[in-house]
Amino acid sequence: MSDNAEFGRSTPPQALVDQLLRHFSVITSTELGPDDDYFELGLVNSLRALEIVAYLEHTFGFEVDIEDLDLDNFRTVNRAAAFVDRKQHALPARRASGE
Repeated sequence: MSDNAEFGRSTPPQALVDQLLRHFSVITSTELGPDDDYFELGLVNSLRALEIVAYLEHTFGFEVDIEDLDLDNFRTVNRAAAFVDRKQHALPARRASGE
């Protein structure tokens, strides 16, 4: 069972997963799989986690809100991709409501 299915999340687009896999593999200096927990593997610390959040905000053009700062949103590439996908789909609705 994939990491996203286990947490009831839809499957993010493969191109997004591939893009994040490339980036996260570079910043961790490790070839990662989409469901590898880089926190559990000791590849990411709290400072690197902030860098990941900043990368996602800058690259995909959204703001990570305080309530989004749940480690489960970021601990694997699949989870990070699902998070990005959800945020991107929420942007048009937030803009339409004036937020």
